[in-house]
Formats: sequence, structure tokens, C-alpha cells
Amino acid sequence: MTPTILHIDMDAFFVSVEEVLDPSLKGKAVIVGGSPEGRGVVAAASYEARRFGVHSAMPIARARKLCPHAIFLRGAHKRYSEFSARVFAILEHYSPLVEPMSLDEAYLDLTGCERLHGPAVATAQRMHDEIRDTVGINASIGIAANKLMAKVASEFAKPNGCFRVLPDQAARFLAPFPVGTLPGIGPKGVQQFRRLGVRTVRDLAALPLEFLEEVFGEWGAQLHDKARGISHSPVQPREESKSISRETTLEEDSTDPQYLESVLSYLLEKAAGQLRGEGLRARCVTLKLRYSDFKTVTRSRTLTVPACEDHILFATVVDLFRKLFTRRTRVRLIGVGLTSLTREALQQMDLFDTPARSAGRETLYAGIDRIRTKYGFRSILRATSHNEE
Repeated sequence: MTPTILHIDMDAFFVSVEEVLDPSLKGKAVIVGGSPEGRGVVAAASYEARRFGVHSAMPIARARKLCPHAIFLRGAHKRYSEFSARVFAILEHYSPLVEPMSLDEAYLDLTGCERLHGPAVATAQRMHDEIRDTVGINASIGIAANKLMAKVASEFAKPNGCFRVLPDQAARFLAPFPVGTLPGIGPKGVQQFRRLGVRTVRDLAALPLEFLEEVFGEWGAQLHDKARGISHSPVQPREESKSISRETTLEEDSTDPQYLESVLSYLLEKAAGQLRGEGLRARCVTLKLRYSDFKTVTRSRTLTVPACEDHILFATVVDLFRKLFTRRTRVRLIGVGLTSLTREALQQMDLFDTPARSAGRETLYAGIDRIRTKYGFRSILRATSHNEE
């Protein structure tokens, strides 16, 4: 049986929620992510703001210059989470196999559901209309035989539509498009491919597997498959995390250890916040570095006692970094992973620690998590943290 996979992406989700709550915003240039005088980055922009070149992850100061007449909103994570829960409740009526990727994005496996719901395209359209009529949010839905092609298809469905790529047409469909059409290939990757004479997916597909593996290492085999529209990644339903990781590709490759540690600090805070949010602790901490030559290295350390506190986890990952990193090659990607998760409540205490100090730190982290839940993750960060996401 040929799989039927959907990729559902809420259009300008944060902005759409704000428009539902305040209909006067519709049709206007709206930017969520901070005030025009403040720091930070754009979390979402309405299509009216995008016409001026504003996009997600752009510094707020840059967005203000491009679109000075925009309405800037700080946003509220709690509201967005509530709307997201309503959307996911609808998706789960159609299939138990729903894999959340973020508040506003998910994969859904409809394989074998035609007898229950009817043809895939009609089902996707009905799902789209139910989200719009019930929640008030527009969605773009891609339909294909695997997650890779479903995600590509959803880009062609934007804004506010459904688009299907037939299983036997995947490679032919991808071939003429720019190589950056493939998920996971960003602007820096596009530039590197151009230096190799690769501009389209067809150009990439023409490169031998051996060459791709020589140039890109373990990523080479993935590129070889992606260029042909091949993906074997299953849709994995929501369940208790077995691992938590955060990684980011840097805007510019770097050999600056202080800068790299500040990015690592930010990523660790995000991972540890999720860990505490799920009531978990980690026994193992992993550092991941990918260099400008695409060589990837990892180092791990097992803790004596499982931990969820930022200061313990960060001290571990930064020690791994300082022992691994050399200035000889620039770093392209940096990440942190937390594994061997457990609900054990044992806490790590140093020689001079006391139960009172330990309880105080627990209260501190609980307070930090409450503030982030109410005002957003970036509302309170370690002084050492730098957001590169």
C-alpha cells in the first residue's frame, strides 16, 4: 500500500491568532516578536508585511526599517498554545498518527484511511475547512507519499490551500526547481552548491553518491535520496520524549569560542526548559559540532545523578566543548542533546551545597519556567545566552 502523508502548516500562525482575537488587524502589516524599539527577532509576519521583505527570524530592527508602518505585537505563547491544541484536536480526529513539529506544523499519516474518510485530497480539503471554520486559522496542506515530499507540497499549497504530489511523479516534480526547495538546504547550503555548479534539484540528482559522501560526509546519502524525492522517515505520534535536542546552523561560520559558547548556552536553556516541562531529568549530555567542511563530531558524558537544572547541564556541555573544539576549522552548526531521560527525583549536590540552597534553585527554575510560559521563552535568559535560531 502506497503511504499517504500530509504536512499541515498553519499560515502565519501567530499573526493569524492575533487576527482572530482582534479582527481589525486583518489586511494590515502585522509583525509578532517584539516592539519596533526593542531587540529580538520576528516570530511571524503577515503576508502584507512580507511584501516589504519581512520574514521570520529577521532582527526586529531590520523589520522596522523595511516596514516602518507595521503593527508590532509582542505576542503571548499561552494564547498560541491554546489555539495550537485546538488545531491538533482536529487533526487527531482524522488519524492517530500525528507528529507535531511545532505549535503550527505537523505531519499526519492517512495511509489506509480512505474507507473511513474518502480520497486523500478530499479529506485534506475537509480538514483544511474544519480548521478554518472551527479555529479561524488558515492552513496549507501538502499531500504526498512521504514526509519530505509532503513538506515540499505544502510550500506549493501556500497560502491557504492544498497541493498533492503523486508518488510516481516526485523526482520529475522536483527536478526543475532550485536546490533550496529541498527541506534542510538553506541559503548557505545553496551557496556551497553553486560553487559545485549545482543550481537545481536535477543538478544535484546527477551527482554520484560517492561524490556526495566524499564532500558532505554522512549528509551525502541523505542529499542523494532527497534529490529523488525519497524519504523513509515515519510519522511518529506524540509521546513522552526519549531524547531532547536543540541545534542551529549559524548565520556565519565561526571560530570564536565565546560566541559559540553563548549560542550553546541558549540552546541548552531551551532543551532544559522542555526537560523540566515534561517532568524529566537527563542522565546523558551530548555536544554536536558540524564544521564548515561538513564533518560532524559528537561527544557525550553520563552524569552521576540525572539532572534538569541549567547550571549543571551547561557546565557539562561547555566542558565537552572546550575539550573538543579547536580553532583550526570554522563551526557551521552547533547543538546539544539530552538523553537517557528519567523521572527520578534525585538531585546532584556539590560538597558545599545544602538542602535549602538546592530547594531555592528548584524554586528559581520553576519561576523562570512560569515566566517563559506566560511571556515567551526569550523573556528571561542567562546573560551568557545568544539566540542564533
